[in-house]
Amino acid sequence: MTREELWNTYCKRNPSFAGDGEITMSARGLKKLFDQTWEIAQQQAKKPDSYGPGPSAFEQLFGGFKR
Repeated sequence: MTREELWNTYCKRNPSFAGDGEITMSARGLKKLFDQTWEIAQQQAKKPDSYGPGPSAFEQLFGGFKR
């Protein structure tokens, strides 16, 4: 998933993010953003690496978590 695809996912779930104005987040909103990021990273980690064997994008980003 590219950076733009991830941002579009956030905007689809949180339409106010797509605007140009300032956004303030509640603790609940920040937790939701964290949970969405975690879910997307987990989904990507389960996909085969298109560049061949090696650490997944999730492992590269967050370190060598064991599944």
